[in-house]
Amino acid sequence: MNADIHTIYESGFYRIADFRCHCTDCETSNPEYSNSFCISFVRKGNFLFNVFRHSLDSYSGCVLVTKPGYEHTVTHAHTVPDECTIFDFKNDFYKELMKQYGALKFFRDNDLHSTLVKTNAKTEFLHFYIIRLVLTRSGTKLEIDNKVMDVIEKIIGNITDYKPDYRIDARLKRNHLATIERAKEYITEQFTNDISLLEIAKHCYISPFHFSRVFKTFTSYSPHQFLLSVRLQHAELLLKDTSLPIADIAFSSGFNSIEYFTAAFRQHYQCPPTKFRAGKEVTT
Repeated sequence: MNADIHTIYESGFYRIADFRCHCTDCETSNPEYSNSFCISFVRKGNFLFNVFRHSLDSYSGCVLVTKPGYEHTVTHAHTVPDECTIFDFKNDFYKELMKQYGALKFFRDNDLHSTLVKTNAKTEFLHFYIIRLVLTRSGTKLEIDNKVMDVIEKIIGNITDYKPDYRIDARLKRNHLATIERAKEYITEQFTNDISLLEIAKHCYISPFHFSRVFKTFTSYSPHQFLLSVRLQHAELLLKDTSLPIADIAFSSGFNSIEYFTAAFRQHYQCPPTKFRAGKEVTT
């Protein structure tokens, strides 16, 4: 496959790799062998990940989970070259992972070599946050490791039987996959600002009305819901990892008042920020 794969971070039990494919034609790669357990966030492009009896339609909003020990091919289905962030785990860690999650059907069934997990706004922001910590060198080893463990928990916890979304057909992806990629990138970079629907739509070269419909089809969120989830995920990380005052966390996460932040946080987590910080266990 004509691609660049660069390791951007390495820990004792995983590495993070930046994958950028240079293929622009709808061609299928030669068979390749998976040596390790990987969780791969699709950032751009569209490709079919072909394993055994399954062909996994992968694009922005999907996370590809692959087990070691199996062959696969890749068929490029979009003119935009594919980009992924690959969390590649070492085999000793995979053995430990199986002690925790080995009872899940995905890991027990030898016919399931790989699967796709649909992301949500919070999972996507967690991926963005990790990459920002790595590229800016602002995160400690322990902080990055903890965030990667959060990724494992959220992704594996959401593994279900793979079912393609037939609403998102080839024509819609061809016309608007780049729209969604640009919109998500803009929101995750500008979430602290008071951004409008018109601003996001203009950034994506589409009308606000059409953008709202397309965005919800791809993500199951309205643009405002997606933005709110990103802000809440950022606040959650700060509550867990810092001793910043609640007011500072609210404003640095893009909320324009402490009251609105507290109400939104309480509605989503079923407790106020102060109790969350105190150690309340919350499933999200």
